Amino acid sequence: MRPFSARGSGGMATCGLLLALGAAPPSAAPGTPAAASTPAAASTPATAYGYTYTPAPSTGTPRIISVQLNSNTLHAGGPIDIRVTTTPDVTKVTSGNGKHKGTLTAAGDGVFIADSTLPKVGGLATVSIKIHIEATTADGKTVAVDVPVRYR
Repeated sequence: MRPFSARGSGGMATCGLLLALGAAPPSAAPGTPAAASTPAAASTPATAYGYTYTPAPSTGTPRIISVQLNSNTLHAGGPIDIRVTTTPDVTKVTSGNGKHKGTLTAAGDGVFIADSTLPKVGGLATVSIKIHIEATTADGKTVAVDVPVRYR
C-alpha cells in the first residue's frame, strides 16, 4: 500500500477501511447514490470523483453533505480517493469498515480528503460493502453515514 499523498495524512483511513473490506454485507441506507462527478474545490488538487453519495436531507449540525469516491466499484490493488463535504463545524472525519477506521485530512472548512492504494485482498468475486463515514465536531457531536460500494 503506498502512503497517502500530500492530500492525505497517514494511511490509516484507507488501511483501516480495507482490513475488513469483505466483512459487511450491504443494507438499505438512506441517501441517493449518483454516478455524476462533482468538481473538487479550488483548495484541493484535481481528482476525478466518479461517484457521489448524498445522504438524506437533515436539519441541524453536524451534517455530512456528500461523500465522493473515485468510483462506486473499488478494485483490489487499485486507487481510492475520498472527499467528504460537511457543515463547517465538523473538525474530524473518519472512514472505515468493521472495527478498523482512520482519519481523513482537513482540506478546508467542511472538506476532508484522503487517497491511497487499496491492498490486494479478496478473490475474484465482487462483494457489496459499506464504507462508514463519521463526522465529529469540536464539542463531540457526531453524525454518520454508510456509503454503499462494490469491491472486487
